[in-house]
Amino acid sequence: MTKAMDLRDNRHELVAVNVAGQVAPARIHAEVLLVDEGGRSMLLPGTGGVNLGVHTGDPVANWIADHLMPGASIEDANGEPAVAGPLHLLSCVGNGVRDGKGRRIGVVSGKRGGLAPGGWAPQLVGVEIPDTVAQTLCPHDRIVVETVGRGLRLAEWPDVELINLSPGMLDALPMQVRNGTLSCPVRAVVPATMAGAGLGQDSWIGDLEIAGDECSDGRLDGLCFGDLVAFEAIDGRVSRFYRPGVLSIGVVSHGPSHVPGHGIGVTILLSAPVEFLSGTVSQEGSVGAILRQWAEDGTAPHTRHAGGEDD
Repeated sequence: MTKAMDLRDNRHELVAVNVAGQVAPARIHAEVLLVDEGGRSMLLPGTGGVNLGVHTGDPVANWIADHLMPGASIEDANGEPAVAGPLHLLSCVGNGVRDGKGRRIGVVSGKRGGLAPGGWAPQLVGVEIPDTVAQTLCPHDRIVVETVGRGLRLAEWPDVELINLSPGMLDALPMQVRNGTLSCPVRAVVPATMAGAGLGQDSWIGDLEIAGDECSDGRLDGLCFGDLVAFEAIDGRVSRFYRPGVLSIGVVSHGPSHVPGHGIGVTILLSAPVEFLSGTVSQEGSVGAILRQWAEDGTAPHTRHAGGEDD
């Protein structure tokens, strides 16, 4: 069996770019006023800011929040929050993140963005950070993402699209080649009927949300930030839309929401016809612990060549 880190790719051709951004402020959307079964209003935190003590690997259901992202949420420094700028469009899961003084503070863990009542939601990038860093960050602090991953492709698998995926994260995915198919362990397989907010958008922007609480393959109530999830019959190669015979696999990037049509957010990483890509429910289907370890160590990988030395 061939493992993912042994697959040949074109990372030696990629351009790594330092892109400036800032820590996004915590935002409250008054138009998204949630009401529970008893008529009580729930105006909950979760959009933007630095969420103390929330990490990849933690269960998404542990918190009273809405669209919660672990660690720090960042955004483009000189743009409109609702517009996906260079930082959002070039960032990939696994990219290293520094503060304005050059200190390594964490690693990109996912994205959030899409339609919301009254307009566009902020286009955010999630950053897994250690608790010691979280205590020092403030909204609007300058940060830099060491972006690399746009244009990444597998040499022997041209039909498998790689999206929002750094070379280092590609190596870390628990994938194997089995019976002529690229197989990736996931924590849950979600039917296309449960694909909610995020459909119809560019796969490099934000996420696709799971609009429901139950699926036949895997348990959604046990999902953690950083878990891998597969969407059946969702094509993420150009946009995100329903197409039978295609599978998309992504990483859980934000927590649930009570807003109808919204839910746990998944940043798409892989998409291909099912004859080339499969997702099998397994406890190995997570990269949450890996992302947290990279953030703690300050050692997010850069552009190591498959089978070769570091650049």
